[in-house]
Amino acid sequence: MTTREFYTEISKLTNVDAALVEFAASAIEKMDTQAETRRAKAAEKSAEKQAAKAPLRKALFDVIGDAENPKTASMLIEEAGLTETVKPASVPSLVKPYVESGDVLKVDVKIPGKGTQRGYVKA
Repeated sequence: MTTREFYTEISKLTNVDAALVEFAASAIEKMDTQAETRRAKAAEKSAEKQAAKAPLRKALFDVIGDAENPKTASMLIEEAGLTETVKPASVPSLVKPYVESGDVLKVDVKIPGKGTQRGYVKA
């Protein structure tokens, strides 16, 4: 049983002291307030992180190739000049909004000596 469930059950009781029911109700209100504050702070942090990633996303999107010239994550980083700040493993998460909106397509690219890698092209 969680604390919220416990206080909810206490607040439903009719054969107990009114002060106890009042305390349970106020505890539930306090929990709701704390949860709302926590959600607001998390949303604020998330917005800050997204704002920080926006220039990186824009730089990667600007160098994405066309259907004849798909580019891998390493190629995108190199051409965008982000070799010091972005690692190839983070490229999929950075271009994900573009992929979901349909602006960028994921394709397989054969790299000599390395095999098949994920490539990106503008739709």
